[in-house]
Amino acid sequence: MGYLAPEYTTVGRFSEKSDVYAFGVIVFQILAGKSKTMQLPFESGNVHDLIDGNMKGCYSATEAAKLAKIALVCTSENPEQRPNMEELLQELDTL
Repeated sequence: MGYLAPEYTTVGRFSEKSDVYAFGVIVFQILAGKSKTMQLPFESGNVHDLIDGNMKGCYSATEAAKLAKIALVCTSENPEQRPNMEELLQELDTL
């Protein structure tokens, strides 16, 4: 998973939604502790398989799950399914 939104490769333009996609990728990387990460562990519902093993319980599982859900929505293949920046900030404020 790279930082560039899938639609960038076809259209060649950046948008707010492509920025949201990149943000989601960064959140997944922070949670996983890796520069290359996949969202598959969370898509199957197992957020603990996604989290960096070095964290060893030093995080709120509930908040990590919320962050992973936010990242999953942000990295949706369809830009219309991604939140806009205002919605994203509102979600982050609930953490």
